[in-house]
Amino acid sequence: MTGLLDRLVYLSSGLALILAFIGVKLILHLGHGLDPRVPEISTALSLTVIGVVLVVTTVASVIKSRRDSAARAHAGAVIVARPRTAPDKHRSSDD
Repeated sequence: MTGLLDRLVYLSSGLALILAFIGVKLILHLGHGLDPRVPEISTALSLTVIGVVLVVTTVASVIKSRRDSAARAHAGAVIVARPRTAPDKHRSSDD
């Protein structure tokens, strides 16, 4: 399971987008309770948005991991971190 989760390099970004969407939905729901003119987001639309975001981030992650085998997911990271290389022993520290 760990190997599969490492390939989902864009999962944290997708989950952040879903959480932002849910936050907007909650604010609109509160606003609709105060004033009926404020639009409400239906459950069907919410599930569709969540599903689409998860599918897009999964497909994009699989494509990215196939093109760049070094790409790995890191918790809380929005960018893909590159593995560190060993320092060059022949270079002086003055460079």
